[in-house]
Amino acid sequence: MAKFIVAIETVKIKEFLFSTNKLKVIRGASYLLDYLNQVEVPKILDKNGIIEENIIYIGAGNAKFFTDTKEKSEKIIKEVKEKYEKEAPGAKVVGVYTQTEYTKGQKSAEGKEVWNDLDKLGELTAIEKSKGFSTLNIDLPYVEKCELSGTEVAEVDSKNLVEDLKKLGYQLNETEKEILISQESLETEIDKVSVRTLQEQIEKLAKTTGRISEASLKKIIAFNLLKESKIAIKEKVGFYQYIRNYIKEYNKTLSDKRLVIELKTNIDDFENEDSFIGFVYSDGDALGEFFKNLKNTFKNMNSDDREDEYLKFIGNFSKDLDEITKSSLAETLVDIFKNVNDEKRWGEFLIVGGDDVCAVFDPTLSLEISTNFQKNFEDKMYKNIEKMVNNNTKKLLESKITSSSGVVIAKSKTPIFQLFEKGMDLQKSAKKARRKAIDENLNKTGFIDFQVIGSEGCVDVDDFRKTISSEENKVIERPYAINIDKNDKNIKNFEELIKIVRKLKKANFPSNKLRYMYDLKRSNELEEFEKKMDFINILSKMDKNNIELIKEMGIDYDNYDKFNKNFKNIFDILEIYKFINDKDEVKGGNE
Repeated sequence: MAKFIVAIETVKIKEFLFSTNKLKVIRGASYLLDYLNQVEVPKILDKNGIIEENIIYIGAGNAKFFTDTKEKSEKIIKEVKEKYEKEAPGAKVVGVYTQTEYTKGQKSAEGKEVWNDLDKLGELTAIEKSKGFSTLNIDLPYVEKCELSGTEVAEVDSKNLVEDLKKLGYQLNETEKEILISQESLETEIDKVSVRTLQEQIEKLAKTTGRISEASLKKIIAFNLLKESKIAIKEKVGFYQYIRNYIKEYNKTLSDKRLVIELKTNIDDFENEDSFIGFVYSDGDALGEFFKNLKNTFKNMNSDDREDEYLKFIGNFSKDLDEITKSSLAETLVDIFKNVNDEKRWGEFLIVGGDDVCAVFDPTLSLEISTNFQKNFEDKMYKNIEKMVNNNTKKLLESKITSSSGVVIAKSKTPIFQLFEKGMDLQKSAKKARRKAIDENLNKTGFIDFQVIGSEGCVDVDDFRKTISSEENKVIERPYAINIDKNDKNIKNFEELIKIVRKLKKANFPSNKLRYMYDLKRSNELEEFEKKMDFINILSKMDKNNIELIKEMGIDYDNYDKFNKNFKNIFDILEIYKFINDKDEVKGGNE
């Protein structure tokens, strides 16, 4: 009997999440996608008789599995799409399938191996994505748009919420004060959301009209469920439940303290006294290279079960990748949060899964969190692959999987879609630096790029950097390597930069002196010898400790006469000076 292999993928996830600047809605959207992928897709597969041994992988918005007929393949894809459309309107799902000759325990004919089938699915998925998705034209007279998304029809009015809920088919309790959300897998257990709470949230989020789309409504309802939903707790849906359980286990090791992480609900809640937040976007490196080498490794084997082992490896690797991403972040947060005050111990997790992390933290912790997460991820990935390989596959260790990150420290009022856009640009810059380092035969590691944005987030980072830093007079050395063996002529280790900043802060080095050095270096009105004389003048007024610190900041003794050859990282230091902790904070968090 002919068999088929099916791939279902959630696409355009970022557009679905960041359709609004309201974190309640974004967080609810993230939870919805996790719930559908982790709970509903497995239920659909089970209902259609897809047993465990026919499932390659389910997770991080993807599913790959075998079916026995074309009709069943199409039926499952249809059911998954319908479920997403019902539970998460606006989410985009692509489903494709191809016939396969794969038979467990048997060697397929050359060119018909299962890895070629997976490649074919990738091509078919790309074709489906390129076709685009139909959209409803709502730019018509008398059509009111959702105040939150602006791209959907407003169907829900906070002033007429109960009636609108009934029209949309929601189940209410007898007093019509709660929405009832039942789950078949929980038998009699029912999740409930207060109608009054929902009304207040809509009025606060959509302040002008109080009218939103059903898609926005579902995201807000999902936000109310992500903490206490019985299905979320039972199935550990979403990163909030993951870290909740992680911290629960961690707290068991403590004698008299309890670590608490707070989940914020609105971007305004993230303000510190200077109204800044830290936005982190991180993505895995070299996964494409790894899968290519994986295919070639198994392709060169002669055993009859090589395709079985290949599928097993892919399934385990995909599950481990998701787990390592989550555990690396959870471990990082516990290590950092246990040493800081309560008001800094918070986070909003927008995407955590697969090899992606997108989250918001206290601005003074975001760079450290990103760095430590990347180092943990890199270390865990290598050790995990080391355990997975054998003599036939140990060459896979050469494809070292790392993570590169972009960190934006910006005003809390900056639209979150702009934060994501800038974070992704910085992350791409970090990836580019990683590739360059590998071309120069430096050790493989992730990179980090960062930017402090004091305006509303529309600044062009590349143009800004070209304006202030030239090859002849560098003041920026970004991106930085996360875990490189030693500082290279053109690539620096981010940890060394952090150490310098912490030393400066502990010594109460005046930030105005950093600004003076930066302005002096960038001055076009002075010759280099004049800059040097001015700098010597300022040094003569400083104490010995501060002078020693200045030496660590980047004096090039081979070019001490050429002032512009020194302090190539001065703007990096100046920009993050107030956003780095000096490690002398009072511990807090006892509850």
